[in-house]
Amino acid sequence: MSIPRRKSLGNKRLVGLIGRPVKHSVSPDIHNAAFDHLGLDYLYVAFEVKEDALGPAVKGLRALGAVGFNVTIPYKQAVVKFLDRLVDDAEVIKAVNTVVIEKDRMVGYNTDVLGVMKALLPYKDVLNGCNALILGTGGGASAAALALARLGCGCITFVGRVRSKARRLANFFRRRLNVSTNGLGLSASNLSDVAKTCNVIVNATPVGMWPNDGRSLLRKEQIRSGSVVMDMVYNPPETLLLKEARLAGASCVSGLEMLVFQAAESFRLWTSLDPPIEVMKAAALEAVGRFA
Repeated sequence: MSIPRRKSLGNKRLVGLIGRPVKHSVSPDIHNAAFDHLGLDYLYVAFEVKEDALGPAVKGLRALGAVGFNVTIPYKQAVVKFLDRLVDDAEVIKAVNTVVIEKDRMVGYNTDVLGVMKALLPYKDVLNGCNALILGTGGGASAAALALARLGCGCITFVGRVRSKARRLANFFRRRLNVSTNGLGLSASNLSDVAKTCNVIVNATPVGMWPNDGRSLLRKEQIRSGSVVMDMVYNPPETLLLKEARLAGASCVSGLEMLVFQAAESFRLWTSLDPPIEVMKAAALEAVGRFA
């Protein structure tokens, strides 16, 4: 396919990221590397958005003629009310990480679910019928829950700072998925008791993210040998949680894997082209290296 190249920055088609914080994000590096590789006149920009400015930011991107944008912590659920419709996985879990602007209509998707599934697919045999622990109650936790259910998990326990939110999320998924669920508040005893019974653990909180990368919600004594531990945090690629999991004898899945897979699907939604996965992976690794 021959794609014409335009040199003027003024001809760039805008896509981007809204969230808070975003200074750690490597998504601009990933997508701009892909656009450059294919000769596409697109530009990806990260926007730090305050909570009271979320609505205006979404409307502003539409007014600017953007192709679409990604949504990250803490707005994956809050952004829903500003969109015209949700489709596919976003409609199921009511959480959005990718928006496509189609003829002035804002359409919400969730590519995190696919990202989690692809990152965990090598461990499908471990996941089948397993007990899973998800740390967090936000949009990332919802995406992880749907992915785990599709990969065959039998029971999912959500643990969050606010017990009522964890229980609401558990009830939400119990009604929609063919899995049993539990919702617990965050405490050392809860984590120890639950984590030791789980074959799969997913961290869907920002705990351990750069620059506060010396934190982990679990230590090696609380993690089962032979289990699978995935951290959605990708900066650093090996978080303290993953270091503890490795010491415990668990298999570790970096958030960088999920990041690239979900980014590739967002790229496909915006451009209708096959994403250059290897280029995106290389750009992600190089970008994260700047924070080391």
